[in-house]
Amino acid sequence: MNLCTTDNNRGKSFASLGGIKSDYQNLNKIANTTVEVLIKNNPSLLIFPQVLGVHDDDIDKQVIFNIHGNPEQLENVILTTSNLMGFIGIGDTHLKIASRFSSQDQNDNFMHYMLQKVFSINLFDWKHQDSDGELDLLMFAFPSLLKKALAQGLFKQYQTFKRNDANVKGVIDVNRHIRLNMPFSGNIAYNSRERTFDNSVTELIRHTIEYIKTKPYGKELLNSDNEIKKCVQEILESTQSYNLQNREKVIARNLKPITHPYYTAYKPLQKLCLSILRHKKIGFGNAKNKVYGILFDGAWLWEEYLATVLIPAGFKHPRNKAGTGSISVYSGNTRYPDFYKGKQISNWNVEQDMSENFVLDAKYKHLDNHKPDSDEITGYFSRDVLHQLITYMYIMPAKRAGLIYPYDNDDENRTKPNVIRTTPESRHLFGYGGEISTYGIPIPITDSYNKFTAFMHELEQKIKILS
Repeated sequence: MNLCTTDNNRGKSFASLGGIKSDYQNLNKIANTTVEVLIKNNPSLLIFPQVLGVHDDDIDKQVIFNIHGNPEQLENVILTTSNLMGFIGIGDTHLKIASRFSSQDQNDNFMHYMLQKVFSINLFDWKHQDSDGELDLLMFAFPSLLKKALAQGLFKQYQTFKRNDANVKGVIDVNRHIRLNMPFSGNIAYNSRERTFDNSVTELIRHTIEYIKTKPYGKELLNSDNEIKKCVQEILESTQSYNLQNREKVIARNLKPITHPYYTAYKPLQKLCLSILRHKKIGFGNAKNKVYGILFDGAWLWEEYLATVLIPAGFKHPRNKAGTGSISVYSGNTRYPDFYKGKQISNWNVEQDMSENFVLDAKYKHLDNHKPDSDEITGYFSRDVLHQLITYMYIMPAKRAGLIYPYDNDDENRTKPNVIRTTPESRHLFGYGGEISTYGIPIPITDSYNKFTAFMHELEQKIKILS
């Protein structure tokens, strides 16, 4: 059965989601289980970012959802979600987790818009309401993973070729030689083992490309920028033995994950290709305990979306995994704020101009207890977040810092969907000084995706001039 909820839902009655006892039994098998455990045991489950536990947000320690209550009274069973959004299924139960900013008819413009921006997919009109949502999300990720894989070079693998010619370079196949070459005509049947670009992995990618081409928006997806067009062409040229009739054989050869120590980016791509090509099969969920789907961490997606807006405005976006863009606490000790602008000063005094230095911390979860009409700024900040921002301000040093977060565009603000909500007054810090504030980005509710993107473009211009 298909159930629908939103991320960070703060608890919903299982009965209100339309769930029945069999759905409870299915979902309860994976409830209260960490992402780390689920993806280890379920190869058909994709979660982004693929590299978990390196973004300082403990994505791998999250659970997708919790279930509490007596299954004999479903109206008292509560399902609570976290930051993860997308689709997950087990058996014949499907759970759609939309962003909490989706409309009542479940058109999730916000999630699709962020995905387009983060994965650099330039589609003018995303008509996701007319297509299969889970498959759409799988295909969204394909161009990005293909680019990352080919950045490591075209995958090369040993393949066995059955040849029959006069240039023997391998082991003679006596039985095949007798069958093909008697009476002797000059050719010899033999088997050769060679490293080649035309192998089971590149063939899998080729089959995925050809499958995507058959979808209404597939060609636009594969031609969204010059880099993806070049990657697709490279795969097409390297898979000369491609044959549509061999798709099931190619899938079967790829069921064992890639373990090559160099071509690490091909492992998530291989997994994604299998999920796309086997979508119809996994969708029916014939195996009772088969877990499948695709999920995106909302905090990661929000931060990466903001990067597409703030980096062109002069902000730096440090990368923990790559070890780039950090600021130094002292020699040998670094920190990675979400975003900062300006240049770190190692030795400073109060006369130096620090007005350009600005630190922003991206938050996706509900900011509980926020009071936009109150002077009480601390309602936005946990103790740890406040201390972290003050630390960044000190070691930069920076005169300004704040939280940037999305919020529900309530009835009062729907007539002004492009107004950024800030705290009534920035708060002046004692000691070395500086101003700390919050920046709430209102997520519009619209009846069309084109209107939504227009509102977001307006907002992005306002975000860029925050500094």
